[in-house]
Amino acid sequence: MVKKQSVPSEHARRRFLDAGLEVLGEHGHAGLKLAQVCRVAGTTTGSFYHAFADWAEYKSALIDYWREEHSRRPIGDAIAVDDPRERIDFLIGVGLGLDRASEAAIRVWSTYDSGVLAHLAEVDRERAEVIRETSAEVIGDADKAEKFAQVAMYLLIGYQMGTVDSLDALRFGFESMLAGAMGDGPGPSWTGPA
Repeated sequence: MVKKQSVPSEHARRRFLDAGLEVLGEHGHAGLKLAQVCRVAGTTTGSFYHAFADWAEYKSALIDYWREEHSRRPIGDAIAVDDPRERIDFLIGVGLGLDRASEAAIRVWSTYDSGVLAHLAEVDRERAEVIRETSAEVIGDADKAEKFAQVAMYLLIGYQMGTVDSLDALRFGFESMLAGAMGDGPGPSWTGPA
């Protein structure tokens, strides 16, 4: 009689993936270890190996999960907002809501792992693209929208990697930049050499 092997539930896999993002945020990529993930998930290594074949599969699933949950899903939610000005506000909220520590850990990890770097480059491209497309609708100028998206990404990445932790300052930066781009107040000049 062949023993029927059970398939891990999606809930079990998500528990380990959420734990991995938490470990990344608390300990950085160098602290992403099986024992830490199991401790945070409140499970055993046996449960882990029931959910994932090996550590390499887990790390690949973790970066896929991060990309889906922290880029693709929020972008999809933003695109569902019909009014482009409200969509910009929604996107600012998404940027402010990203976990700074785990995002920074993934950026550091990408310097050591080409697979992570490939995912990170795509995430940055996806984020910049939705900012550019929405900004073009709001601003009405494709060149300004491209610059706005680039600068918004610089602000976000700089905040994630910096030592100053001020969501208020990040929000101020995003809103000031948008006001300047729209000509609604003080902000960067969009004239001059590109």
